[in-house]
Amino acid sequence: MESKKKILLIDDDKDFLMATKLILEKGGYEVFLAEDGKSGLEMARKVSPDLAIIDMMMETWSEGFNVVSRLRTSETGKQIPLIMLSAVDLQGPYQSFEPPENLPTVDLVLHKPIKADELLGHISTLLKKQ
Repeated sequence: MESKKKILLIDDDKDFLMATKLILEKGGYEVFLAEDGKSGLEMARKVSPDLAIIDMMMETWSEGFNVVSRLRTSETGKQIPLIMLSAVDLQGPYQSFEPPENLPTVDLVLHKPIKADELLGHISTLLKKQ
């Protein structure tokens, strides 16, 4: 039997983590959770996920970027698809928000809230490219 693909979710919103975990598990994935960047990086080292979903803003506005940067320079995260989530309304007061210049590559930036089937579709597409 083929083993389930592992997805790491890093977000400081517990409700979002639990709801998304259920969606992903129903989609047939094994899900690992982390509530901040530091534990997310530790979890990535431990479980070697096939894909990671990272919230852009956690304790600080740049924490998500720091996690992506650290993942991209680690053995575990160098090759895996990374999805960054943002609850920032880019039409609103953050219109001028610019990610750091040397932002390491993420495969996709999605805006919260996201529909379950959309999220599963994006994940499936990214995992097929691996």
